[in-house]
Amino acid sequence: MFWGGLQNLFGFRSFAPSRKRYHLAFTATKDPVTKYLNRPEERETQLGSDHFPEIIWSNGYVPDPGAEVLAHFEDGSAALLTNSVGKGKVYLLGLSLLDVVLRNQNNRDYEAQRHYVNAFEPGADVWLLVLRAWYEAYGKDWVRLSTIPGGQRSALLLSHDVDWENSFAPGLDFARIEKANQASSTFFIQTKYVDDANSKAFFFAPKIDLLRQLKTSGSTVGSHSIIHSRGFNKFELGSGYETYSSYQPRGLGFDTASGATVFGEVRVSKELLDGEIPGQDTIFFRAGHLRVPISLPEALERSGYQFDSSFTADDVLSNFPFALPRDLGFEEDSEIYEFPVTIEDEESPGFAKRVPQALQVILANAENGAVSVVLIHSNESILKAAAEQDLLRQLPSDIIKTDMLTFAKFWRARDRLQWSLTATSVPTEAVLQVKSAEPVTGLTFEFQRPIATVTGGATMFPDNRHIVLPELAPGHSVSIHINYLH
Repeated sequence: MFWGGLQNLFGFRSFAPSRKRYHLAFTATKDPVTKYLNRPEERETQLGSDHFPEIIWSNGYVPDPGAEVLAHFEDGSAALLTNSVGKGKVYLLGLSLLDVVLRNQNNRDYEAQRHYVNAFEPGADVWLLVLRAWYEAYGKDWVRLSTIPGGQRSALLLSHDVDWENSFAPGLDFARIEKANQASSTFFIQTKYVDDANSKAFFFAPKIDLLRQLKTSGSTVGSHSIIHSRGFNKFELGSGYETYSSYQPRGLGFDTASGATVFGEVRVSKELLDGEIPGQDTIFFRAGHLRVPISLPEALERSGYQFDSSFTADDVLSNFPFALPRDLGFEEDSEIYEFPVTIEDEESPGFAKRVPQALQVILANAENGAVSVVLIHSNESILKAAAEQDLLRQLPSDIIKTDMLTFAKFWRARDRLQWSLTATSVPTEAVLQVKSAEPVTGLTFEFQRPIATVTGGATMFPDNRHIVLPELAPGHSVSIHINYLH
């Protein structure tokens, strides 16, 4: 379009490329594509830190008088504009979605985040919300697969890091409180079996007995590495043949280690957890100190994992799960799904004094159908457990409170779902065909047109626009017959 032939169509007179635009602000407008952007953090976003002399490429436009500017850069040029053409509208964005979504997800975003953790930071999500609104505004009789099971608004995913010898017993207290509040959590376990400069070994009885109690009480278990090193992001990949009998890593100081590899940390910790806990299959990982090497997706894939939670949501500017890119690059996704941490307990003044703020972040995510991941270290179960219970009791009833593994399995099945909606010869009827490769419960579809009745075992919500499917077995298909209201 830049050669000039399409300028009138898209509604601009000229444009200027630049790598020195750091901020974007949406204007007050009634255009439907911005309908989900109702919070200050969504109305203004940061594209990169001004500590960098140059960041991502952007095109700033000078609009025609008849075009409407929906967002602008700090230099006043148009970042997003729309132009009416006949009965339709065209939209023009001066950014690449690769730069404002994928670049954030692989954490190569020129430090675009305004916070690291414990805040609402939707810098990548705003573009997903714009696309959602665009689809809903202009798609005829649109249908959307909801992000949350059971027709609920959001999900709070509870987790605990167990990375100290005295963190096992308090974990049982957390599990009891969660069960009393109809919730559950995932415990990420450091399987430290070597003494080093940072701490003593502790992965043996009676700690393992306490871990088995956690599992039998209904909690799920993931890996939290072996030596929990701050230098994990600098580890070499390794051979892939590391085993408990051969792998002898040692932390040498604050962020240095010897004999340690990425494969060793993920592969051997899984070997130990699977061997010590009856019925355990470790498929969830969280890196110590949330330090992430670029080889982590490959190591997790080749070691039999499916899920990771080693980034923070603020750092990757997204509150939705996503496929972790291989090598944290731009070429292809790995088979690993990332569930970034939203709320954690260690930032001052501590989780016990931040429950109201945490709740506000959770509610902001709920407005968008996003999830919130909570990380609480189980090093003590008095102040922190009371704070967690306070949070759970204040949670609205339409926000699910569950462990990370259960929701992650739902998300994986949802992401790989095959479905289609086919119109019939009767204008008020359609057939929804759904097939899942994995077992899944609670799949929810939202319809633009109000529904009168459904068949095929689906349940319709009172709003006549949401239906929840019956439980799907792996490889099985279901046909849902939809009758719309006249």
